[in-house]
Amino acid sequence: MIIGIIFAAVLIIFMNPILTLFGANEQTYEFAKGYTFHISYGAPFIIWSAAASFIVRAEGASREAMIGSMIGTIANIVLDPIFISVLDQGTAGAAIATTIGNVLASAYYLWYFLKKRRVLSIHWKYFTVGQGILKRTCACGLPTAIFSALMSVSTIVLNQLLVVYGNDPVAAIGIVFKANMFITFLQMGLANGVQPLLGYNYGSGNMARFRQVESFTKKCCLITGIVATALYFILREPIIRLFISDDNVVSYGVEMLVAYMLSGPVIGLLFVNMNCMQSVGHAFPATVLSVLRQGILLIPLLYLLRALFGLNGVILGQSITDYIAVILSVILWRRIRDRL
Repeated sequence: MIIGIIFAAVLIIFMNPILTLFGANEQTYEFAKGYTFHISYGAPFIIWSAAASFIVRAEGASREAMIGSMIGTIANIVLDPIFISVLDQGTAGAAIATTIGNVLASAYYLWYFLKKRRVLSIHWKYFTVGQGILKRTCACGLPTAIFSALMSVSTIVLNQLLVVYGNDPVAAIGIVFKANMFITFLQMGLANGVQPLLGYNYGSGNMARFRQVESFTKKCCLITGIVATALYFILREPIIRLFISDDNVVSYGVEMLVAYMLSGPVIGLLFVNMNCMQSVGHAFPATVLSVLRQGILLIPLLYLLRALFGLNGVILGQSITDYIAVILSVILWRRIRDRL
């Protein structure tokens, strides 16, 4: 909640320079401003509901964690057309729907902690950073936090590189990000979902079961990635047209979606390996992989590829970086696993 309030204040106070940094110009600024304002005051609820879902799942209440997430998602889906089209709020309406969905999810998790929790409590007397709690919590979450933060940084760089080609490529990449999330986040969800299992088995010394969970999850990610990528390739143009009908943007979007899908079949291996590292107390290598994938490796590669191949090079940057990160994760995790 505290971090959410800080982010809300920063976004509202520094909205103009932040949007300019992300590539907004005179044609897109008002749309971006309307969306960002309503997301800003919803930041505490967005962050709190996300954190609460992980905490509830860690208690063993995976069904309740899923219900909370689905409440927010379904509310967002239902409210989007109402605020965007019926109430004519445009992009701001999408943000309002997102914020309301997260408020409802936060309310559900609050009810859970007050009425249904088995062990955990959100009472102030338990709010402590002693006994190494803060250090261990931050170490466990640092790779994911850095991954998320660097996604924003790389988005800034990517938008600045694309905006020189006009607003259409910027619009197209925004659509591709959303569409490609289905492939990436589906596998990320599988990897994150088994982290408690990995941690429990490592803690109990049951490495045979740890390996079984790891192997099964990687197979699931590979199958999911291959099937989802194949479907996306076959339906690439209809998928882009779900978002927009402008032929020029659609043309850019189809090309970019194909480029981003190249790493779709294997990206889940990276997420599983990173979660395995975190689960056995090796958070630093996972953090390094996050930094490489979304920052240190990706950003210089984008500039290099643009200098060599122009727009085509820019849109291939993420997939090339993903394959490098996957290979490195396999090497690092095997070395760690062999020493356990």
